Amino acid sequence: MNCEYIKMKSPKPIYDYYNSVKNTVPYWFDVDYSLWLESYESDTDYEGDIMFSELITYAAFAEKSIIGFIQFGISNYTFNQNGEKDFSEKCGVIRNLYFDKKCSGDELISLTESYFSEKGITKKSAFFHALGMTCNAGHGKLYCGLPHIETALLKFGYYKEHENVYYKRMLTGEDFVSDNVSVQYGETNLKGLQEFEIKADGKDVGAGALVYLPQGEICYLKWIYIYDNEQGKGYASAALKTIFSNLYNKGIHRLDTDTADSNIIAQKLYVKVGFTDMGRTRSYLK
Repeated sequence: MNCEYIKMKSPKPIYDYYNSVKNTVPYWFDVDYSLWLESYESDTDYEGDIMFSELITYAAFAEKSIIGFIQFGISNYTFNQNGEKDFSEKCGVIRNLYFDKKCSGDELISLTESYFSEKGITKKSAFFHALGMTCNAGHGKLYCGLPHIETALLKFGYYKEHENVYYKRMLTGEDFVSDNVSVQYGETNLKGLQEFEIKADGKDVGAGALVYLPQGEICYLKWIYIYDNEQGKGYASAALKTIFSNLYNKGIHRLDTDTADSNIIAQKLYVKVGFTDMGRTRSYLK
């Protein structure tokens, strides 16, 4: 199929395409245009730092309809070995790449290769997990249900960096608060992030963080951790069931999360408390 590739000035057609394909990606949620636009164009992370110094979008058109798009740019920071932000190092990032199977995607990726070469960018990433759109809880990886996109990336020399398992759980109000395990919540910041502490019999045993998504009925579990000397006592299961109940009482009907595919302990925990495995998500490097 003959396609025309156009640098986009108006984001509205991209938003319309997003809505037309969002059901194929479990972490693409219903979100109104203004909130989507803020994440798409000028996103800040959960600490308030600007993610990208610049972002560019090209769309593939066939018969005047969008059949794919790519959004790429230069990150404002990367992360060091300790997981801390490093503002001295930049990275070229393909943030979004989605296209119909009738479009090869090669031309879209070629546009980024030319751009990164002009800018002298040698470190390149695709679907950088921590730089995903915050209207989608910042989940930046590529969903495994879109193998044709991975195939295109591999063709251009990208390789799989990390793989996660994505989960969702519907909340029904049937979960009950534990008698001996409690969850104490902190303040929710402007991006919807809320940290919490887990206590058992009055002592601290763990911590975690939630993100309340702008569409209202979905929440995202960013992380949960039980301290090493307190593991194996059922605290994580009890805390999650308490969180389920607390969220449901707030009007939240779905909780999503993800974990590394190597984290078998977390995977067993999520299945045990009723999460559904939605498949793998992946990030890439070149």
